[in-house]
This record gives sequence, structure tokens and C-alpha cells, in this order.
Amino acid sequence: MRILIFLAGILTTIATIRSWTISGPTNNNTIFLAGITVILGVYAWFYNRFVKMRWLTITIATVLISLLGFSSYIAAYGRRSTADYTEDVVLVLGGGIRQNEVRPTLQRRLDTALAYHAMNPSAMIMVTGGVGYGQEISEAEAMARYLIARGIPASQILLEEAAHSTYTNMTFSAEILNAHFQNTPRVVVVTSNFHMFRSARFANMAGIDAVVYPASTPWLGKPFYYVREVAAVIKMWVIGR
Repeated sequence: MRILIFLAGILTTIATIRSWTISGPTNNNTIFLAGITVILGVYAWFYNRFVKMRWLTITIATVLISLLGFSSYIAAYGRRSTADYTEDVVLVLGGGIRQNEVRPTLQRRLDTALAYHAMNPSAMIMVTGGVGYGQEISEAEAMARYLIARGIPASQILLEEAAHSTYTNMTFSAEILNAHFQNTPRVVVVTSNFHMFRSARFANMAGIDAVVYPASTPWLGKPFYYVREVAAVIKMWVIGR
């Protein structure tokens, strides 16, 4: 049990650092992950004392096993595509930039959008994301530059440059789409497979008529991304965003 707590603490620590680096120290996900890390750290430090409290040990073990199971569900959900290549808009969610360049996870999302666009070249591409922690340009601007460099006309790209969370990605994008299209457009959401469950929920909440087209995730980063995502889903259920 102590080893399990120790490993969980390592994962949440790394996930907290990654969230801090990408989103900043005041981001809700960063704070939530830091809180979980502190709780696990306190339990591990005083393990010999807490282990005698059988109810607490059973509760923590049950929670950890449940979270592992839910991570598996999120992973399974993110594997399926529901696109039929007749959608009007490809909505690509931001995933972090560094020195005005897209990070590897975001690059996979954009490459997936390009693969979809090759099958449906008449679709508009909408890129989302504001100016992140320590950045000079918006995620959307960096994403647009990446797409333009690979042959997508600038006139075919819509930018949403104010959002700083998945919730605001969807709500702000919905406002732009409603202003741009006379009729409600059909949208295909492109994001990482680990991120698809929450993204689809927020799209539905924003009134977006969406199907999904997931991008893959690097194997090395999966444990950390899923820890962060489970925390974000819990936050979504608690505060609704």
C-alpha cells in the first residue's frame, strides 16, 4: 500500500509541475493537483500512524483503484471517432506552446486535424487558445501558423484567442461559430484521446453540434496526462467547468 501511495504521489507531483509549466501556478488544475499531492505526501510521511486507521487505508485504496478504473474508461472513450467527413468545422483544442512553437502533444492534434482536412478539404478549421503562462502569442496564433506552413489557407482558419481552459475553449468558440455561420454548423472536435471525454461534455454544454476525432498521445506522457485529466474531470463534476 505504501508503494502504491508513493507511486501515485510521484505521478501527481510530475503532473502538477507540468500543469504549472503550461498553465501557471494559479490555474485550477494546478491547484487541484497540488492539493492531491500534498494529501498523498502527508499520508506517506505518516504512513505508520495512518495505517493503523483501517477505515482510512481502505478508503484511500478504494479511491485510487476507482480512479485507475475511470482512467481506463476515459482511455477507451478517447479511442473512437464519430466523424463522417461531412462536418462544416474542425475545432482543434490548444495543448500548450513553448517559445511560440507548438508542443509535441499539440502538434499531434494539429497533424490529426490536417489528416481529417485531407478527407474533407471544404471544412473550416477553428483553432482555440489564448495567451498562456509566460507566452508572447496566443496558442491559436501558433496553431494557425503551423497549419498555414502546411498548406492551409489563412482564409480557411478561424481563431479563438481568449480561452484559458477547455470550458472557455468551447463557450468562446460557440460564440464565434454562431456569429460566423447563419445556420448551426456541424463540428468535429479534434483533441488528444485522453482529453476527449471532457471536451465532448463541454461542447455539449456550450450547445455545439459536435462529433469527435481523437489524436494519439505519446506513450511516455500518458501516465501524467491521465492523472491530470482525471483531476480535471473531477473538477468539472464539482464546479461544472
